[in-house]
Amino acid sequence: MDRKQHTIKKEFTYTGIGLHTGKNVTINCKPLGVNQGIRFRRIDLEGCPEIKAGIDNVVSTQRCTTIGKSSWDVNTIEHLMSALNALKIDNLLIEIDANELPVTDGSAKIFYELIKEAGVQKQKEDKEVYKIDQAIYVKEGDQALIVLPDDNLKISYTFVSNHPSLQDQFAEFIIDENTYYNEIAAARTFGFSHEIERLKESGLALGGSLDNAILVGEDGPINELRFNNEFARHKILDILGDIKLAPEFKGHIIGIRSGHRLNSILSRKLKERLLK
Repeated sequence: MDRKQHTIKKEFTYTGIGLHTGKNVTINCKPLGVNQGIRFRRIDLEGCPEIKAGIDNVVSTQRCTTIGKSSWDVNTIEHLMSALNALKIDNLLIEIDANELPVTDGSAKIFYELIKEAGVQKQKEDKEVYKIDQAIYVKEGDQALIVLPDDNLKISYTFVSNHPSLQDQFAEFIIDENTYYNEIAAARTFGFSHEIERLKESGLALGGSLDNAILVGEDGPINELRFNNEFARHKILDILGDIKLAPEFKGHIIGIRSGHRLNSILSRKLKERLLK
């Protein structure tokens, strides 16, 4: 299966705070020609080094997805990558003046809207879309991800709660542009109050607030939820961002308790299987 490649029609800029660094950061997204991929350029570093957003360049999955090289990296790419996946953007240059993308409101909604406003430009070259012909399965402990054959890209996710005031959640969607925007893009990242001090001591969540994350306290979520299963929907959002680093495919992804680490392991396995 093939489709045409896409970039954006015009560049756009966005400034916001990094979720983990707590620092202001500006991204400038620019169109790229065919077969260039999604590329990040660190304009704050000497020589403005670039890196391609691909599974082979993932260097960390601790609380976010990070791509990088030996001396520099780009953190928290998953929400932008998720919106790019939904809108089938294949070629894009993202100039960034720090080591972490802005968190926006904790979801992918703002990134999606910025891309739509810039416009999606169809390009002349084809993009290969692979079809899953047999199950692909990864598991660690009680976390699991499986991809089954399907004519669509479909994701089913079960969020299993260990919190006494938070119920288990389930969400399932066939992914297309409208469904993504209406049902997935606005789902926010989340954290637990008992973890915040430990995370900040580790240099994480320094920019987190009720404006860009759901905070779960002793009695449950402190913020008003946008969906009754917002946690499960955000996990689907993250999966879409993380699998953007693998070859594009149609299939049914089923996730249980999984996060960025298992998403990354699945993406590596997908690349190995689909490109063999």
